[in-house]
Amino acid sequence: MRRWGLGVVVLVVVCTATRATEPPVVQAQEVDQQLQERLEWVAKVLQKEGRYDPMTSRVAPPTYGAHLMLNLGNSSSRSKRSFDPMSSRMAPSQWQPNSGPYVVTADRLKEIRAEKMYPFFDTDQRGGDGDLEGNINTQNTQVNKQLNFLLPFFGFGLNYTWVSLNGYLGFSDAPFNWANYPLSFPVQEWPNRPDPSFIGPFYSKCNIGELKPGDTDSRRPGVYWRVERDLPSREDQFGVELRERLMWDIREGMVGTAIFRPKHAIIVTWKNVTFAGGSVNTDAKFVTNTFQLVVATDEIRTYTLFNYDYMQWTSHTEAGGSTDEGQGGVPAYVGFNAGNGTRSYEYTPYSQKLYIRDLAVAGNANGFPGRHMFRVDEKILSGCCRREEELKEYPLTFSPEQGNMLGGTLVNLTGPCFKTSYRLTCQFDTNAVEGNVLDDNRATCIMPRLFVSGYVDFSISINNGPYYWKGKFFVETPLTAPEGVWFKDNSYQHHSPEVLDIEWLAGNLTMNRDAQAQISIWGYREISIRPELVYIDLVADGVPNFGYYALTTADYASRDNRDLLDLEMGLLMINLTIPEPLYGLKMSTMVWSRPIPLAWYFRFQWERLFGTSWPTAMCDRWIENDRNLRNFAYEVERCPCLIRQAVADKGRFLPDFSCDKDGNTECDYHFGAIHCVRTALPNEDGAGQQCCYDRDGYLMMTADKMWGGNPHRAHNLGKTPFDEANKNHDQFLHQHLILLLLSSSAPRPSPPLLPQVPSLSHWYHDVIPFYTCCKWQGEQSPGCVTYRFERRVSQDCVGYQSPTAAAVFGDPHIYTFDDLPYTFNGKGEFVLVRVDSVRHKLDVQGRFEQISPNYLHEAKGSMLTAVAARDNISSVVEVRQRPIDAIWRYHLDVIVDGQRIYFDRYSQKIQQFRECVVYTPSNILNQSHVVIMFASGAGVEVMENRGFLGTRIYLPLSFANITRGLFGNWTFEQLDDFTLPDGSLGPAPESGNMLMVHKEFGMPWVLDDKEKPDVGRSLFFHENYRSSNYFYDPDFQPEWDISPVLNFNATTSLEDIKRVCGDSYQCHFDYVVTLRRDFADMTKYYQDQFVNIKSVGLQSVVSCGALPTPPNGRKSTFNFLSGAEVKFDCDPGYVLLGEQRRWCYASGDWNWPEDGEATCVTEAEYLVMQGGITAGTVLAVLLPVLIALLCFTSYLRNKHYYEAAAPDAFRRIPAQNRYPPSAPPSRPVISHPMAPVKSADYSPVTHTAVFRDSPPPQKLLSEAPLRRAYDSSSDLPETPSSHSLSDSDSYTYPGNASPLDVLGCRPMKVPTTFDGDYDTHEPLNNKPVVFQNVLWDIEAEPHKESKV
Repeated sequence: MRRWGLGVVVLVVVCTATRATEPPVVQAQEVDQQLQERLEWVAKVLQKEGRYDPMTSRVAPPTYGAHLMLNLGNSSSRSKRSFDPMSSRMAPSQWQPNSGPYVVTADRLKEIRAEKMYPFFDTDQRGGDGDLEGNINTQNTQVNKQLNFLLPFFGFGLNYTWVSLNGYLGFSDAPFNWANYPLSFPVQEWPNRPDPSFIGPFYSKCNIGELKPGDTDSRRPGVYWRVERDLPSREDQFGVELRERLMWDIREGMVGTAIFRPKHAIIVTWKNVTFAGGSVNTDAKFVTNTFQLVVATDEIRTYTLFNYDYMQWTSHTEAGGSTDEGQGGVPAYVGFNAGNGTRSYEYTPYSQKLYIRDLAVAGNANGFPGRHMFRVDEKILSGCCRREEELKEYPLTFSPEQGNMLGGTLVNLTGPCFKTSYRLTCQFDTNAVEGNVLDDNRATCIMPRLFVSGYVDFSISINNGPYYWKGKFFVETPLTAPEGVWFKDNSYQHHSPEVLDIEWLAGNLTMNRDAQAQISIWGYREISIRPELVYIDLVADGVPNFGYYALTTADYASRDNRDLLDLEMGLLMINLTIPEPLYGLKMSTMVWSRPIPLAWYFRFQWERLFGTSWPTAMCDRWIENDRNLRNFAYEVERCPCLIRQAVADKGRFLPDFSCDKDGNTECDYHFGAIHCVRTALPNEDGAGQQCCYDRDGYLMMTADKMWGGNPHRAHNLGKTPFDEANKNHDQFLHQHLILLLLSSSAPRPSPPLLPQVPSLSHWYHDVIPFYTCCKWQGEQSPGCVTYRFERRVSQDCVGYQSPTAAAVFGDPHIYTFDDLPYTFNGKGEFVLVRVDSVRHKLDVQGRFEQISPNYLHEAKGSMLTAVAARDNISSVVEVRQRPIDAIWRYHLDVIVDGQRIYFDRYSQKIQQFRECVVYTPSNILNQSHVVIMFASGAGVEVMENRGFLGTRIYLPLSFANITRGLFGNWTFEQLDDFTLPDGSLGPAPESGNMLMVHKEFGMPWVLDDKEKPDVGRSLFFHENYRSSNYFYDPDFQPEWDISPVLNFNATTSLEDIKRVCGDSYQCHFDYVVTLRRDFADMTKYYQDQFVNIKSVGLQSVVSCGALPTPPNGRKSTFNFLSGAEVKFDCDPGYVLLGEQRRWCYASGDWNWPEDGEATCVTEAEYLVMQGGITAGTVLAVLLPVLIALLCFTSYLRNKHYYEAAAPDAFRRIPAQNRYPPSAPPSRPVISHPMAPVKSADYSPVTHTAVFRDSPPPQKLLSEAPLRRAYDSSSDLPETPSSHSLSDSDSYTYPGNASPLDVLGCRPMKVPTTFDGDYDTHEPLNNKPVVFQNVLWDIEAEPHKESKV
């Protein structure tokens, strides 16, 4: 045997040497002869096939536009025939766009779609091998292929691939041998062991088999590869037919593909491949499988088709298969693996199970047994039904995955294997509707009306069975859902438009343009515990489904909806007059407008009821109702003073997408604003706050203009339970009235709690009143003034408190809440913030993984790769960095309660979950910036740039003194930032010892999957049977020097590092450790961002509070912060009165308006006021003069009167003769006292009268005030002599009283002379004269004076 072998080798060498010595002419002749023989063989193949069909032929089609013309050497005959690339064995030649476009007919499309296998060719017109990969064999099992386009697969964006003999299309190196079966992906030991990325229709060790005698398909066994690019622009027959065939196979074979158009296609066919390890002594080489992989993509979405032609073996021998038939053992793996230790999808129940035999008869995509279809761009979605016995989960594939809350969305679904006789029930949340089965793989149902928002359960039941098959359906609010019906202009906002031009997407109803539609109007109100969406009227019927229509409002002038006149807002709905028979449903699909005012419809009826001032009546009705509702404004968050504060407060305020500086800048309801924010979540009453800012960044107030932001009674996102309340307004008024009638001391009922339907309740309570009170009446109308200053008054920022913030970025560098910077290079999952108090419970955790090696050695550092957070009972939200090759469409993975969510649609930019909101800014389209906001006011912001994560956490003041974790103890002091889980203090913060900080402070905060006291448990979503221990490495030794030394082999100089990093030690550290400038750049970028936010955006300011703009006036600025100067001015036709300028002091007070508050009055009023002022001034000058003249005149008159009444002799007569007993004295004589008049209104004023003549000594007779004379017939009662001299006392004479004289006074002993003072009470305020008279015995006490 050895001699024979040696002889063969020598013979081969001699032949080779002989051939090498042949001249080149001889070699060329042999090549030409082989080519001629090959062409003759091709001609025979074409002759045998008959009509050439490129979809079924073995021969590739020729250049587009030319018929196949083969020149067979010297033969005089030419074969000129019709070429069909879909049926020929001959491959088509390179397309040249220089002939007319090819158009495929419906019959031709039907013909080519009747084949399950897509075309593959084993030859071409030049005599080549066509699509057959001759370089693939048992020794060389794979070849590399460049795609030259983007292929999205399982989250990755790829432009290359490997075609493998072993039944898969790979995107990374795969191990040739596997240690254990069954296979498990992703590989747990990655990155220590490779984790291949692949699409595997039949992942198993294969060899190229042989054709059996009598095989109908005589194409050569092997692996076939074909790629077709730029299909939309192709005009050749093969390109057009392949594009149309792929498009309609995918559209009709899988849900959610109605608008898909393939751009590039890959066709890989494994023909007659046998199992590896088959015995050469058996017919194992004839035991073969033939299957095919078809990939179609538009570079955004990618779909794959698995076509199984015939399958005869299941396992290779290393997996336990037999050597003769390839049966038994562990069957092949069928499915997808993303690679890099990320995700996988095993196609159960077929993969590695005995059910793999059913692959050739199951699937039934497009009605073909053996065809299976998938969507594979971001996540794997199956488009075919599967056996239920072996499934652990029953995931539904459905499209669309979201719909308008009002219902009417057609949902197509795939899950279990259907039969047309099955009864299908679809359940959205708690509402069930009947569905309809379309074929074995597809069914459909129409979404019912749901007064909820966010993700709800979507499940199906077959024949009243259990709801096994489930998914998550996203319910959009009417304000965030895409507009199904819209208006060409804003005329619908006017109170009396004449024509409304409406448009809609006709394809959303049906693709049949001959179908007819009807337009109806619906109203919304809340007058019971259940909100009502009320049908009002059919405004148009039999409308062609062209997508546009004009409504003439005068057509509805004669309508009489007397029971519906309280409906002020509603929506337009368009549906088919006859439901589309294709879907077999009793209901029609529907499209809805966004909420609109209904004045264009009800205006004529309101005018008949209220007159032309119906807006005033509607506004007054709303004001009355709103005053009877719960007072909510004082419980909402205070607005930030400046726009930079509002943008930086990521824990409480999110952008209002109706007025967003980064998105929609129309600001229809806030004219003059450039940005508005809303509170992220409703408060306990369901209310929310809105704050708007002008171009200067100052807060706009309704006290200045009606366009300012204001608090909302109903938050736009609603509040659970969305569709009911405890009491309604009518019940409240009824109970309140009854209690008033029964008892005034009875407890009063609380104001009613309202339904909180997303969007609709907000429009009902907060938006439509703006139309009736302000927009349709005017800014200075009484209704608008009440709206602006009472019912929806803006709140100023007095009392607003900025949150604090902490950050982590880079390698990783941390800033605590108290601004302490330090570096901690842990490896694992750690506590960033933990709060466990009576008021708050918050957990924010970070995952740190080792940095990839640099160009010299292993990097001795770690970096942040994921963040997870939960607040009290909220959902768990995780934000995770994607692998670098997966960063193309999405940069971050967001996982909520174990489910990946996406934000690429506008309606999903803000998503509400249990007690939290997750959103991405409107200008972020690649999901690289995610903000998590919790009900407590805590916020988590995660950013990705160039593959590096940075995270900031925001906390309001209520979290002070209760935080723990790597972000420190927020006490406004850095000394206790390194507080350990048990509450004790760790190392001193100023030590700068990274090793000590790492071991004594950082590592105690490491997490595990089980709960630990003071630390908690890991919140991260661990896939693929991993745990937190998978990421934990207690032996990891990072760089301990805070100023590491640059490796002398590094190509980077210290000057370059200094130029990039400046004085940032964090940047310097990362540059030296990683030797990567991009890493250092992002560290510096995140650090500068945080420092600026903390020093500017979160800086507290002093506010003096709102300074209202005077009615019919203006002010120079909306600034009311410390140092602001505000100037007032009036509109034309008005005059400014009062203080024209005001200043805001650093104390937070406005300067005192010395001239009064600024007001604007009309010019006519001003002239009247000026006339009044002039008259007042004149009177102020003349009145004192007149009074003085009157007084002087009165004095002269009284003097003359007294002198005339008392003769000169009376002044000096003796005392005994001064008062003759026969005549009464005159009125001023003091010997006739008058009774005092008691009055609370007069104030006694004492004057002293001096009597110059000394009276004779007398003894004091009595002490009594003068009082009015009593009637002559009356007498005074006798009382004791002891009494007070107060006016409030009763005055009597002591002892025996003398009888009254004729004047009603008691006689007194009159002194002959007087020497002393006499006190009197002068009249005051027109009160009577009151005298108090005291008499003395002059002889006894000559020195006594009277001072009363």
